[in-house]
Amino acid sequence: MTLPLDGIRVIDLGQVYAAPYCTLQLAAMGADVIKIEPPKIGEVLRRPDLSPGGVNYSFLMLNANKRSVTINLKDRRGPEIVLRLLEHADVLVENYLDGVMESFGLGYDQIAAKFPRLIYASGKGYGADSRWAKLGSMDNTIQASSGFISITGFPDQPVKTSATFIDMGTGSHLVSGILAALIQRGKTGRGQHVEVAMLDVAIPALTSAVAPVLQGARFKRLGNRHWGACPTNIYPARDGEILIFCLTEAHWRTLAKLMAREDLINDPRCANHGTRLKIVDELDGVVGDWTRGQARDDIVRLLIAAGIPCAPVRGLEEVLADPEVAQRGTLIESEYPTRGAIRVVGTPIKLSDAPASVLARRPPQLGEHNAEVLATIGIGADELERLARDGVV
Repeated sequence: MTLPLDGIRVIDLGQVYAAPYCTLQLAAMGADVIKIEPPKIGEVLRRPDLSPGGVNYSFLMLNANKRSVTINLKDRRGPEIVLRLLEHADVLVENYLDGVMESFGLGYDQIAAKFPRLIYASGKGYGADSRWAKLGSMDNTIQASSGFISITGFPDQPVKTSATFIDMGTGSHLVSGILAALIQRGKTGRGQHVEVAMLDVAIPALTSAVAPVLQGARFKRLGNRHWGACPTNIYPARDGEILIFCLTEAHWRTLAKLMAREDLINDPRCANHGTRLKIVDELDGVVGDWTRGQARDDIVRLLIAAGIPCAPVRGLEEVLADPEVAQRGTLIESEYPTRGAIRVVGTPIKLSDAPASVLARRPPQLGEHNAEVLATIGIGADELERLARDGVV
């Protein structure tokens, strides 16, 4: 059984999270991903001088199933080697700051005519036509500029999240754009430029917050509560915490019955989400009193049977120990020469007519595949040695 992208070659100039997550998914679909990194130190996420075993665990998690080739793009011979690799490639992925690829002579407009079938995919913080195009962007800076931070947290304190939702969302959208461009190339024979901006990904993710603002309301930070669903919060259990989310009136009525508080169903103060929000402190106290004496997982089982949305509030250690994480291929067992046993990220995309997520290749050591890959474009051992001595590879 073959994988969907068998035979597709990707030149990966990505770094940190967004672009590497994109190429991780392409590799899981069968693409041959050649990761281009600077000699000696590698891409920034490797952080060899700061990490045990000379490589950052985050890098290892996002770069399995790829081949590493070191090329110094600041040496004129470096971009020339990339151009030779592109002669045999289908996709180029990059997420450099605006203007950097052009400084290497590798901008889309600079190379499109030479490679008319190439899909050139760019992950950016802001659109190429944005006034902020040259502004350095990380997940947390986009959380700030998109309004994400302004709506997250408690009434007196906005906060960012440590989860890189925007980076991973950008990588996934970039995958979608690449796949669409490959389909279109099958019809037209032509490649094209695919661009995904992190800000453009972040704003749709804020739909539940943007919607009331578009209707003239002012969104207020509510902590773990929700403006359109009540009661909803994190409640104490005997051995932990649980999030309960009463999205519909049916959820609320069912919860009231489970708590033996049917009297609240006919209370005019509990007529709908809006009226309940006016007495939210009181209702949260009622729910908390009910959950506090029960085991967390017992409450979860009870609410599942009752059809009420909920979830245990789990720490990362508990999540990582969950056998379902391995069963689903969310994280896959691997190894690395200087780190021993590790776990790497699988793909959330499950295809019924393709093999389950497998680890065909562990994360690469820096430049591990120089000789193997560069030999395919005619660079033999002697030339490779000269290039390495000159700091080109």
